[in-house]
Amino acid sequence: MNNRTRKPALTKGEEEVMQALWQIGSGCVNDIIARMKKPAPKYTTVATFIKILEDKGYVAHEVAGKSHRYFPLVEREAYARSAARSLLDSYFDGSLVRMVSCFSADEEVSVREMEQIIELLDDIKQRQP
Repeated sequence: MNNRTRKPALTKGEEEVMQALWQIGSGCVNDIIARMKKPAPKYTTVATFIKILEDKGYVAHEVAGKSHRYFPLVEREAYARSAARSLLDSYFDGSLVRMVSCFSADEEVSVREMEQIIELLDDIKQRQP
């Protein structure tokens, strides 16, 4: 999902359905419901979200007997990248430094996690021409 193929944002409910669908890969509405957090939404609610997700271009389906088997058209990682970019732009004025600073100030970020971030950045820096 790059800027040329940017899809409409997902609501919280739509994203929950997508999370379940990404976990199972493909499935009917009942399969999706079985993967959702309890209490799971009603069948009609999930079916409505699936229809919206199809209209937005996130999901497609195959006919499987009398049912439909749904599958994601957008990879989880691609959506995560897009959502992270949106968060970065909306709340941190596009500054990765400001975002990392915000989260690193959080007492729940361990020293080990900060070291891993530094290692990741060092690896990226070494790959730069």
